[in-house]
Amino acid sequence: MAIGDDDKAQGAWDKMKGKVKKAYGEIADDPQKKAEGSLDKAKGTFEEKKGDVKSRIAGKLDET
Repeated sequence: MAIGDDDKAQGAWDKMKGKVKKAYGEIADDPQKKAEGSLDKAKGTFEEKKGDVKSRIAGKLDET
């Protein structure tokens, strides 16, 4: 697995988990679950971006 891919995969998982939690919170009228879902989605986005940065850095280091 390339550098950063694990972060990207974890980010995608967290985003999906967040979408499900948020949808459940809306259906069940549970504001805490909706907030948790939004937080998980934000965490997932961060993880994906972190993976992108790691991949770019590794690519630049390989060029030198």
